[in-house]
Amino acid sequence: MGLSRSTPSRGPGSPSGGEQPVERFKPTTGTFVGYAGLLVAAFAVGYTALNVHSVVGLRIALAAAFAAVLVWVSQLRPRVTAYPSALHMKGSLRDALVPYVLIDEVALGHTLNVWVGERRFVCIGIGLSLGTDIRQRAKKQRQGSLLGSSRAHQFSEKAEMAAPDQTAMSYQTFVVTRIEELVEQARKEMHRRGETADSAEVRRSYAVPEVVALAVTGLALVVTLLV
Repeated sequence: MGLSRSTPSRGPGSPSGGEQPVERFKPTTGTFVGYAGLLVAAFAVGYTALNVHSVVGLRIALAAAFAAVLVWVSQLRPRVTAYPSALHMKGSLRDALVPYVLIDEVALGHTLNVWVGERRFVCIGIGLSLGTDIRQRAKKQRQGSLLGSSRAHQFSEKAEMAAPDQTAMSYQTFVVTRIEELVEQARKEMHRRGETADSAEVRRSYAVPEVVALAVTGLALVVTLLV
């Protein structure tokens, strides 16, 4: 499977190229904290604008605005959207458009991890909670110590096949399964057409509005602290 170098340019197959999403994965982390943080920041800006007409008030308002941008990029912006030919992974300040035919592995821990060769692309908006991740790791370790690694894997697979309906699929598992389905479909279509993955490439782009907002609010806050 070939892999071309990353480039910030966009072309056919990008979200801006007219493709409609086939799946918008909802975030599993950061939503409550994100919106709560934005509400607090908005309250701080509004209060100082109405009641604190001084340099101190300006500093508080700018600090709240800077914090709001930080909350947005760290908690609310990271998202994953599946398009017909590629997976769009939005990060805090940089995005990746990963063609399905290049994806080698999809893994889920604290974050959603997509591997293309030795390169890993991460979305922090989807992942397991700390408690769930610890419990799963502990369960795997117990199985490995009692049965051995290979037998533990076989035991786990047999248990899932014997009772597929006893436990509902978690949303995190659905995300991984759905992406793997799209990868398999894309590879089958590529083989059907007799094509190769040599022409496919991972496209990277920066979140320009967020970068500008951070720079402007941060610089303005520094200026007010120096005057």
